[in-house]
Amino acid sequence: MGTTARSGPAILLRALSLPALSLLIASLSLISSISQSYNYTRNIEAVRQNVLRAENLKTCRDIIEVFFAFRLRAEEINARHLDGRMEETSRAEARRELKSLVYRFGALGTFLANFTPDKARERYSKLSWDLNALAEGAMTMPADEFNRRFAEADKVFATLNEDCARSAQFVHLS
Repeated sequence: MGTTARSGPAILLRALSLPALSLLIASLSLISSISQSYNYTRNIEAVRQNVLRAENLKTCRDIIEVFFAFRLRAEEINARHLDGRMEETSRAEARRELKSLVYRFGALGTFLANFTPDKARERYSKLSWDLNALAEGAMTMPADEFNRRFAEADKVFATLNEDCARSAQFVHLS
């Protein structure tokens, strides 16, 4: 009977440890699942931010390209007008080309402004309107006024370029 008394607690201990072991395994599985979900969410967020950053950088590159294409063409048109080498038909084409570049600049600027605070958004809008005014007056402005107004646009553009550089480094824009 001594053996029966000892085997009773052993059986009871074994019976109690089986549910405890099951609960331990279930708890570890739950913790593992939560950890994996957290890591998955972090990875998805990192990929999303990287995609947005890449699109932002591509748009920055495009808007810079459009700005300099506009500047080159506007300077050429202004110089041709001042030299008297501008025909009436080519004026309409030149105006249309400049306006097209301004509208493209405005569209890209609007996209970039979606990722920036209101202050930066106002700068992008102002620059688009300034370029639009330059497009309208490129064929009639004297060289001094044209250069002065482009110098103002260049300052605003330099700020836009800084915004692009900061966004490439994940620094919050102000």
